[in-house]
Amino acid sequence: MSDTLFEQLKKKSAFQRKEKNAEQVYFQLLFDDYGAYLESVDSKLKTISADYRQYSGAVREVLRSLESIQEKISFVIDWEKNPDQVYLPDHDYLMWQLRLCDNVVDQHGKPITFEAAEGKIGISIEAEDNHLLKSEIFLRHNNQVINHISPVTEGYVLSENRMYPVLPMGNHFGRLRMFDTSFPVKDLEKFLSLLFSFFQHVDVRYLSYQLKVVTDPVHPKPTLIFEKIDENNSLYLRVTQVLPGLDIDFLEQYEVDKIVNVNDLEESLIVRPIAFQPHDELIDEVVKLAQGKNKAKKNPDFFLEDNLLVIPEQIAQEFIRNQLPNLLSKYQLFGAEKLKSYRITTAQPRLVLALSSGIDFLEGDASLEIEGQTFSLFDVITQYHKNKYVRLTDGTQAILNEKYILRLERLFKKKKDKVRLSFFDLPLVEELIEEKMANDVFARSREVFQGFNELKKAKTKLPTVQAQLRPYQEQGYKWLNYLHHHGLGGCLADDMGLGKTLQAITMLSSIYPKEKQPTLVVMPKSLLFNWENELRKFNPALTFYTYYADTRDLEEACRQHLVLTTYAIMRNDIELFKEKEFHYVILDESQNAKNLNSQVSKAVMLLNGKHRLALSGTPVENNLTELYSLFRFLNPAMFGSAEEFNRYYTAPIQQNNDKEVAEELRRKVYPFILRRLKKDVLKELPSKVEQVLYIEMSDEQKRFYEQRRTYYYSFLKNQIGEQGIQKSQFFILQALTELRQIASVPESKSDNRIVSAKREALMDNILDATANGHKVLVFSNFLNSIELIGEDLNQAGIDFVEMTGSTRNRKELVDRFQQDPQCRVFLMTLKTGGSGLNLTAADVVFIFDPWWNAAAEMQAIDRAHRIGQDKTVFSYRLITKGTIEEKILQLQQQKRELFENVIASDGASIKSLSENDIEFMLGG
Repeated sequence: MSDTLFEQLKKKSAFQRKEKNAEQVYFQLLFDDYGAYLESVDSKLKTISADYRQYSGAVREVLRSLESIQEKISFVIDWEKNPDQVYLPDHDYLMWQLRLCDNVVDQHGKPITFEAAEGKIGISIEAEDNHLLKSEIFLRHNNQVINHISPVTEGYVLSENRMYPVLPMGNHFGRLRMFDTSFPVKDLEKFLSLLFSFFQHVDVRYLSYQLKVVTDPVHPKPTLIFEKIDENNSLYLRVTQVLPGLDIDFLEQYEVDKIVNVNDLEESLIVRPIAFQPHDELIDEVVKLAQGKNKAKKNPDFFLEDNLLVIPEQIAQEFIRNQLPNLLSKYQLFGAEKLKSYRITTAQPRLVLALSSGIDFLEGDASLEIEGQTFSLFDVITQYHKNKYVRLTDGTQAILNEKYILRLERLFKKKKDKVRLSFFDLPLVEELIEEKMANDVFARSREVFQGFNELKKAKTKLPTVQAQLRPYQEQGYKWLNYLHHHGLGGCLADDMGLGKTLQAITMLSSIYPKEKQPTLVVMPKSLLFNWENELRKFNPALTFYTYYADTRDLEEACRQHLVLTTYAIMRNDIELFKEKEFHYVILDESQNAKNLNSQVSKAVMLLNGKHRLALSGTPVENNLTELYSLFRFLNPAMFGSAEEFNRYYTAPIQQNNDKEVAEELRRKVYPFILRRLKKDVLKELPSKVEQVLYIEMSDEQKRFYEQRRTYYYSFLKNQIGEQGIQKSQFFILQALTELRQIASVPESKSDNRIVSAKREALMDNILDATANGHKVLVFSNFLNSIELIGEDLNQAGIDFVEMTGSTRNRKELVDRFQQDPQCRVFLMTLKTGGSGLNLTAADVVFIFDPWWNAAAEMQAIDRAHRIGQDKTVFSYRLITKGTIEEKILQLQQQKRELFENVIASDGASIKSLSENDIEFMLGG
């Protein structure tokens, strides 16, 4: 055995050299239509045949590999590729050898260098105009974006004489540059499906859409396409498979194994594998049914080529009459209009209605006219589900459009022997009936829906509030007022920072004090004090009761205009709340009630409100069920049961990618969701908006804070009395620092027993911001805060970078945050990030634990608000209520110059602080 091994591994004789070895050999990288190939050349770029034995190291290894490859390909006949050329994709192990060489050159003889770090291919897709999208391939390498790349092998790309290793792209890597192109907007799903079928490890950037990879496969629908009836009345029938939303020929024309659905409602790109049915099985099934009783006979007229059947008239007549109805339960049909000679019709039914108006519903009779014959609506639906067609009196089979039937099923519900139609579906039904009938039946409802379109030019008197509403806020008030006037619920879904609370307060100001019933406003705990502050700021005449403390009294609360409470308290006290009649029930951050099966969502549905309103920057975060949950609260008559919603909307949209159903759903909810993004109203906004968010401590945190505050209050009073304020500076700083830590990050002083209330509030806001496509900066003074917030971001699945004083690769982190669309948050200490950084990719800034030097805070905010920023920057200071943070913020406003000049750092002199200042900050 060993003799055989040694014989096989003996060196082969070297090729007969045609010339003397050059003193220096180069490996030249060249391209032709078949890809990248390698040649050995001399210093004048003349092709040579070099003997590897005359060289050493990596050059020797490459030459030996080339000699071995050329020895093998000399016996291979390739009618396309040049047989003398060594193509790198065919021998990609050469790349590992070449990367150790320093003599690789391009077509002009310029050196090519190899990068060590691995990159990843991406593709950005942007609108070129109203009808076209432009895609551009790029490479992300060491947090830099590199354009104009050329694939060399599936694991390497070349750009400007630099060779970059990348995550393997797959066998189709050579087609990558074909995706650097423009294409129609309508072909986006086709484009993405080809992209993900051809390539692996490719990132996609399209607007703010998130990429979701789903493992459950999509099953193409078996399909029969009636191509034509020829002059002999023979039937041409094609058997294929079709994916919903794509051309019927797509799967036959392209080699795809993945489908990408663009979900505009959820702003996501959903990638799923395709589970094809065995093609031969489908064809065999149709062939056997088409042959029928003639299976044993040899019929020269019965023709099959690939998936096309040509069926003679006699057999086709029997097939269509007896077998086609059975196939309709499994197969969808295209081209049935060509079957008139076989007594098949595809006439469009005419919908006839006789309805009377109710409050939320219309009720009455509905029928369909098909080819002059009248059928009850539900008889047609029943026949369709049983046979997939309706039989007419003359024996003709009327094949109806499946989407039309399913649409009727979504819109009309059966009530005994009558039909019932929701008020919210009237605009959709109008499209299905004649204009005269629509005018007669829907006159009142049409007026309501048309009113939404006229709001922009409508003149509405604004109630008195202590604020100058921006034009989009005035429009928001008009919309809210219109909903209120017509008794309709809606969701104000403006982007964070655009003043949803102010618009709601303006609407409430038009109702009170005239209205006697109170309004209930339910919100996360972190928003309670912000509502209190905004009410005092914008309309002190609106009375309110914060129903939150242990001594809460609902009877007393309902004597005020507004009752403010949290979701948790509302859920716990629902037995009390459900007995009260409210004029308005308002859910702020309504996504807190998004889970249909949660106790909060169930409790919300028990609240009695004449009017209902939701406020949310992210009305739909994950799936359409959240949309149903929202509108079940706002307008209960809109969708029926959860099962019906899932059957009629969720399944067709998410499983079958039914664009018509998605568009119908969008149009149905569109009047009742008002959503403006910052980019939409940018001209109306100042370049920088600042806000303070007040946070309530937990009872445990409050007790701990009070213990340390009273201790330091007594200690410093004695210390200053004995030593004077000048000699007590160290102890004052120690007290300020510890109380700030307890107020902001109590974990650091309680062995992680007490959890910061700020973390929950911060994460709520970050989730809101990132869901709407914003990038976020978070500044904190304490390293423990950085660590804990980082843990929260990891748990939420939010990609982020962080920077502290010990960070060395700052440029790399900045580049990644600025350029990587997946990196949403930059977390850093205030000192580290306070100067010298350009972070204009962010437009939302959070100061987690305020730095008492206002100038230092402004420097931090200006990391985002600087030259190159094309968005309004929103900054938020998180202040723990009832702590030194709130008091020093007040003192900072009173003595701004003091805090700018004196408390510039923890080690600064505080000689200018008076005993009265210490008393104010630490006193009870």
